[in-house]
Amino acid sequence: MTSTDEMAAALELQEGFCEALGSPFTARVLRMLRVDVAANGEVADLVASFKEELKAAALALRVAGAFHARALDDPEGALGEHYPSCGGDGGRGLSDEAFRTLLIDDLRANRAHYDGYLESPPQTNEVGRSAVMVGGYLTIAVETGLPLDVCEIGASAGLNLGFDQFFYQLGASRFGDPSSAVHLTPEWRGEAPPVSAPLVVRQRRGCDIAPLDIALPETQQRLKSYVWPDQLDRMARLKGAVSVAQSLGTKIVRESAERFVAGVLQDRKPGAVLVIAHTIMWHYMPTAMQEEIEKAIVRAGSSASSDAPVAWLRLEPDTPVERPMLRLTLWAGAADDGRDRALAEAHPHGASVKWL
Repeated sequence: MTSTDEMAAALELQEGFCEALGSPFTARVLRMLRVDVAANGEVADLVASFKEELKAAALALRVAGAFHARALDDPEGALGEHYPSCGGDGGRGLSDEAFRTLLIDDLRANRAHYDGYLESPPQTNEVGRSAVMVGGYLTIAVETGLPLDVCEIGASAGLNLGFDQFFYQLGASRFGDPSSAVHLTPEWRGEAPPVSAPLVVRQRRGCDIAPLDIALPETQQRLKSYVWPDQLDRMARLKGAVSVAQSLGTKIVRESAERFVAGVLQDRKPGAVLVIAHTIMWHYMPTAMQEEIEKAIVRAGSSASSDAPVAWLRLEPDTPVERPMLRLTLWAGAADDGRDRALAEAHPHGASVKWL
């Protein structure tokens, strides 16, 4: 059983993140839900039987996503009237009490929907993170001179596997096709990555414990629900990335990360760099699984060569409350193989990047 104090703490932590990351609307939603939890109300009852560790399971994001999904499903309804993603007014005309009542009334009337949403982990699949990751892919390409076989763990619907099809404005430098459906223009500090590198993706694969089929309308709706409703630029990027993924026919397998990594490392073929990639998912995995994956990558790296390199590219915070770092470890049969390098520091959604 989950205590009300634990629930309130999890909601408050995520509320702070939302405020800091530019989503005051989501922060307000979570604040209203926290008030209900303190009163031992409907939200407290909703999450009381939740058995996973609240922060690791991102319970607050699950709950916020559930409310957003209801608004998206009925944009002309009571929630949609106030959710910015549905053309709503952001709740500006509502007192906190009225806003809280609106949320709780919807929860009470649609309890089965909310129960179902809590069963699955959030699937943000934030496309903006490609604005950070692309610098790593370009670095790998220029240092090896080879195409990339990109294998992403925790890939959700695989939207970020289409990174080479996006257009990027990285400070004064540009990369990609200007006619792309996805334009990423992060606030950029420092030098640009090697945008003149011949970036070629030979193969793209991904895994997830709960993969989403991007061809299904309900999948697209679920992805939208985890985008914060007052961040309309992220909603637009998501729409573009969905069209790119559909054109590529990207398929994500249902498999645990450690099994997937073991398989792709065993099956690697010469003529390309095998890149194990992931973004903001590492701390959701048990420590034992993290250690197993790292050992498998290092073991494969020890037998890498200039014709069959192995790279580990990840955008992860050292702790859940720190800014993510883009790190690269590359094995290519060289004397300095296996050196862990910090390439960039970034906003969790890729809105700003400091190239190191």
